[in-house]
Amino acid sequence: MTLEISEETMVRVLANARAQGLEVDDYLRRLMLEAEEQSDFVSSVEAGLADVEIGRVRPAREALSQLGAKLGFSR
Repeated sequence: MTLEISEETMVRVLANARAQGLEVDDYLRRLMLEAEEQSDFVSSVEAGLADVEIGRVRPAREALSQLGAKLGFSR
């Protein structure tokens, strides 16, 4: 894949990559992975908010108790 960017942007990308001890390709891959992870996080939050809006919720104590039992914690 080829991407055309300005000289100013290339200088910034190169400086950021070097500051992290990475080659430019590795730095750009890391940025893309972080963007994907952020997108997944935002989608999860939006799904949670949609659950709240339609009333698909339960008390925190109940949820935490069930999670603790699932993980083998006793009270």
